[in-house]
Amino acid sequence: MKKTTIKDIAQAAGVSIATVSYILNDVKTQSISDETRVKVLKIAQQLKYVTNRTAQSLKIKKTGLIGILWFKDSEPSPWSELKYAKTISKIEQQCSSLGYHVILMQIDRSEPSYKVIMERNLDGVFLINVDQERFATITPYFGFGIPVFVVDSYIEDSLFHKVMPDVKAGFEASTVMLGEAPQFLITDAYNNQKWMDMIKHVSGLPEERIHVYKNADALQAFLAKHEHHVGIVLNEFVANEAALSHTRFVAWCTCLCPEVLRDDIVRISFCMDEYTTIVNVMNRYIDDPEYKNEEKFIRLPVSS
Repeated sequence: MKKTTIKDIAQAAGVSIATVSYILNDVKTQSISDETRVKVLKIAQQLKYVTNRTAQSLKIKKTGLIGILWFKDSEPSPWSELKYAKTISKIEQQCSSLGYHVILMQIDRSEPSYKVIMERNLDGVFLINVDQERFATITPYFGFGIPVFVVDSYIEDSLFHKVMPDVKAGFEASTVMLGEAPQFLITDAYNNQKWMDMIKHVSGLPEERIHVYKNADALQAFLAKHEHHVGIVLNEFVANEAALSHTRFVAWCTCLCPEVLRDDIVRISFCMDEYTTIVNVMNRYIDDPEYKNEEKFIRLPVSS
């Protein structure tokens, strides 16, 4: 099979060979638009371009830094600052065990700043709760070949790995625990609309039987309409509020914090140990430029 060259990438992207070289080598002195940069990087990965190993070892030095970029909720809830604490802790622990240092950055929609990314050469990146728009804005700052994993986000690009709870298995397990199919769904809000749409689609429920949490009053008004129904509540914190007036539901521990639930609440959890595998996959990408993992959806399995 013919090896992809910079010339091949330039022809496919409709740009000069020099432009491709500047982008792949992350030359900062050239003025290249973000649109062109993203286009070239995507084509390079799609054509499975691999840099010369000897040249790469001379030009690119691993920094030992992994970035975790946590995008704050667009519509904050009382538990917004808590719901990814366990996820971040698990990723950090596993990265540390492999000798990496972790840089955590919280990104606010009102005043997003990517300065820390521009100043650091990261070996790999986790993006948590990122929407499509900001994902497109931020990815040009990452160097060529940097592995990017998105958590609780559905990004319509086959180049990036997506980490999410196994929603289908969750609905199947909940049906068994309830003894019948769920008749309503309550979920916390996520920044990524396509991820929320996926959850709704898998549920098979009509829109009027699905409630996205906004405040306590709206939640209780929705539950009043379903007082005789069984259902599912995503997010332990939402489940505790729902349990004030309704108990016939299964709580999904999407925050990986089952300990915060009342003892009488039926729940399912998702396996945190999967993050060990996820970080190991990222490590493989960092150590071996030719490594490819074709499975782009990594689902946290139901553990209880």
